[in-house]
Amino acid sequence: MKKNIFIYLFSFAALILVFQIVNSNKIMMDQQSRLEKKQSQLKALKDSLKVEKRRFFENVYFSLDTNEEALVYFDDLDFPVTSTLIKDAIYDTNLLGEDKSLVPYAQMGGKFLINKIKVLNHKWVIADFSDGTFWGELLIKYQVAADGVFTFTVVEHFLYATN
Repeated sequence: MKKNIFIYLFSFAALILVFQIVNSNKIMMDQQSRLEKKQSQLKALKDSLKVEKRRFFENVYFSLDTNEEALVYFDDLDFPVTSTLIKDAIYDTNLLGEDKSLVPYAQMGGKFLINKIKVLNHKWVIADFSDGTFWGELLIKYQVAADGVFTFTVVEHFLYATN
């Protein structure tokens, strides 16, 4: 009788052991597949990050904020010249009358307003303008006087055709 109890106990323990091995194997395989999936996602994200970094550095290459040589150009002035200061001066031209606007096109439905500005360096700015229907771009040359007054000259302009 004792022998039968040990056989049943051994059989039951062996059955539990086999169950644990099979279950552990399934869990390990599932964890392995999850790990491989996460590793492939991580690799894709790293590649995407490299592309975005490259794109970012290409975009800030032509920027007053990251161009030390262009910033040195303003060292003689008694006040700091920043991209924000230049942008604000250009946006202020939106408030001027049509005859003093930087946009060289007559009104075609609404007043042309400068919407977006990128300060390229210590001399040039590129700007986007629109009246809600028509839009275009400007290449603007600017100068800063010692008294802080900005002078803007439109070098080139382009109005897109409507579709």
